[in-house]
Amino acid sequence: MNREAGSKKPMVVFLYSSSMNKDCCCANFERALFRDRDSVKEFKSWACYKQLTESLKDEDKKLLEQYDLRKDKPALLFFDSEGGLLFFDSEGGLLHKQQLCVDPPKFIKVIRSTKKLSDMRLRLRKTHLAERKKAREHMEAGRYGKAIRVLDGMAKNRKIMSETVSVLVDQDLKEIESTAGELLIQASALKKENRLLDSYRLYEEIEKEFEKLKEYSKEASKHRKELLKKLKDLGL
Repeated sequence: MNREAGSKKPMVVFLYSSSMNKDCCCANFERALFRDRDSVKEFKSWACYKQLTESLKDEDKKLLEQYDLRKDKPALLFFDSEGGLLFFDSEGGLLHKQQLCVDPPKFIKVIRSTKKLSDMRLRLRKTHLAERKKAREHMEAGRYGKAIRVLDGMAKNRKIMSETVSVLVDQDLKEIESTAGELLIQASALKKENRLLDSYRLYEEIEKEFEKLKEYSKEASKHRKELLKKLKDLGL
């Protein structure tokens, strides 16, 4: 799905199949919601798309599975302005999912509150990018524990985070996990080279810095304790 380049409008997608022509919710969306004058006015703030599910490629249908959609009902999917650009690449900034019939005058409140959430994500993006920058600085300085705390805190507030920042945070957390694995390999190599003290110190660092990544911290702790006994036996 393509959209106008650089659009700052949030995005709403009406997903339906040709077999849903007689479905009550499909009729409700088409004949009531999309023709209601006040609703139409609200939708002018959105980039609106209508998508027949049969025309989607198999890989795109598979990606839609993350939204847990009912196959017997049409769907209105509301995305933030950045999520639209990433619709088939990630969770896509989903703001709201609607698969039941609506009363247009009441649903206007849902459209407005969803738009406010999208606007909040854009407004806070600079602040969140600044937080992410601090996490990157910690990572570059080897302060992985502090970086994880910052990124974990951001991930907990994912609902108000723009899709771009959310994707970056996930990438950073994966990078930290990958780094932890690489350091464990380095520490093991030092141990094989009989550089026991260097290996011990690296395992100690991993245990401390990746405390929140319990699997890696526990692995490092096990080897550090083994090396500690050897070092004591050697009088070091």
